[in-house]
Amino acid sequence: MSITTLYLLDSTTVGTPSGNYDGSTQDFDGDGVKAVGYYRGQGALQTVTISITGFQGTITLEGSLNESWQDAVWSEAYVYDSASSEITDYHPVNITGAFAWMRVRVTGFDAGTINSVTITY
Repeated sequence: MSITTLYLLDSTTVGTPSGNYDGSTQDFDGDGVKAVGYYRGQGALQTVTISITGFQGTITLEGSLNESWQDAVWSEAYVYDSASSEITDYHPVNITGAFAWMRVRVTGFDAGTINSVTITY
């Protein structure tokens, strides 16, 4: 059995453009990444790890059952909320669901750095 680890979001710092974040907005979506349900028959358990430093905002993990992430209908799978204060944390969470795709939605990004958000299955 092999283990797959993929980045849902790479290092992103408030005010610095990176990936889908333009550096000036508080809200942005990451791209869809293949989740455990993409490979039919691999189960429904995946672990998402959120690593943040001085982060203030909300990170929502969203999943989709669609075949293509560009056409996906996204459902909320987990919410990590530190909108009221700056937090430094390493936070793994198990998510159950045969999602074909997962992505990150960040809202209220007011401070700090998202070091990474990874998915492992």
